Amino acid sequence: MTMLVDSNDRNGCREPWPTATAPGKGAPMTRCIMVALDGLRPDMVSPALTPHLAALAAAGTRFAHARSVFPSETRVATPSLVTGCRPGGHGMVANTVFDASVAPDRLLRTKLVADVQAMAQGGESPLQRPTLAERLAPQGRSFALVSSGTHGAATLLHPAAERLGQFRWNVEDAGGATADMVRAKLGPTPPAGVPNTARVEFAGRVLLDHVLPRLRPDVALLWLSEPDIAFHYLGLGHAQTLAALRAADAVLGRVVAWRDAQPDARDIGIVVLSDHGHVTGYGKRSLREELCRAGFRAGEGMGPETDIVVAPAAAPGLWLRDLSLAGQVADWLAAQGWAGPLLARDPAFLPEGRALPLALLGSAHVRSADLVVTFAGSEGPDGWGLPGTAPFDAPDVPEGGGMHGGLHRAELATVLVMQGGPFRAGAVAQEPADLTDIVPTVMHALGLPAEGMEGRALRAAFEAAADAPPLREMVDLPGGFVLEAMRAAPGGRFYPTALRRG
Repeated sequence: MTMLVDSNDRNGCREPWPTATAPGKGAPMTRCIMVALDGLRPDMVSPALTPHLAALAAAGTRFAHARSVFPSETRVATPSLVTGCRPGGHGMVANTVFDASVAPDRLLRTKLVADVQAMAQGGESPLQRPTLAERLAPQGRSFALVSSGTHGAATLLHPAAERLGQFRWNVEDAGGATADMVRAKLGPTPPAGVPNTARVEFAGRVLLDHVLPRLRPDVALLWLSEPDIAFHYLGLGHAQTLAALRAADAVLGRVVAWRDAQPDARDIGIVVLSDHGHVTGYGKRSLREELCRAGFRAGEGMGPETDIVVAPAAAPGLWLRDLSLAGQVADWLAAQGWAGPLLARDPAFLPEGRALPLALLGSAHVRSADLVVTFAGSEGPDGWGLPGTAPFDAPDVPEGGGMHGGLHRAELATVLVMQGGPFRAGAVAQEPADLTDIVPTVMHALGLPAEGMEGRALRAAFEAAADAPPLREMVDLPGGFVLEAMRAAPGGRFYPTALRRG
């Protein structure tokens, strides 16, 4: 597949979307349907691949500078979306984490609901901020979740479902009243696959045949696991990957058609988002094995023979038995051609200038790794002609598969489209945004308060006069790297955009 690169747009990474030209004043919003296409790169949105999303973007407001959070991983991004806070606020700091107070001998993998519950340590949720559902409930509003992702991710998106008596269904639900009801009405959930198209389409049926017409939630979220799964295991441009992307877009098309057929269609807003992008992974390696070969005692749990716990990822986390090891690890990494700049929960235990503080990215938390390693990626084309490649550490992803989690431009760029209700028509907003700004914007559109969130209501979604290009910044990093970033206003929130070689 050939795609044309617009050299004037380094944000998304390209600008292929059509743009409608007639802005209009929208009606008030009484309901909202949110649709997430996990992992979708904005430069893969086009009339040919995703006709429904491309049309919705042309009809509504598309945010050209939408970003993920760091690390750009799903079970970090999903809590950031529903809490309106970055990882340092809500406390879910990686897909795979080490917490000696919970499981000293192993890593915790948050795709597993048992590990999510273990992290909660007897509470309802490991999240340390209220979610969208918990904010809507006191206002007399309801929330419903339908997900074709993992059970752990669905739990993090709607942890209070049982307490609030609200709807949460996930394709991995095997038992319980909700799973039994869905099975009775719609039949058994299809088996998982690569691509996961059958489950994506079934989740769309759960939303359209049951949740929207029968429950009529004030806010519904449909989480689609494609194109993320196909990206990971088949590659970004594989024929089956593109078919999975078209299938996910077709589900979105059915959601839009359902909305348009309602008598109150003008009052129902639709928000489409992705939680992160993808790079193509070249140079697969095990950081744990690399550390062991270098003489460090590295493992996946803090046993008597382990000094460094390593969580494999596109930005692996390192937990140190003794912080005095940090300097030695930093020196070794600086000599590795595949390694990018080092990040630290507390840079004070390294010489000045050796590590970027996680706090700058909104990602420092007591659960955070002592050190986070980045990989030195490239903005050159992959085998499919798409910009962005990087080394990676992920045992189950093949060489050449899609990866995410780091600070590469293609990992951080996300899709964000708002259409209907009060949202502007035919607009391409320049205002910077990330996942934490989406729920405050939805709350504002519903006329509800959003105090206590780190994110902000995106005024450019409603008013052309409020839109403005971002203020650009660059942070020089060790090893000749640069972190590109932006702010909406002087002294405003810091939005990382891309880690690249200087």
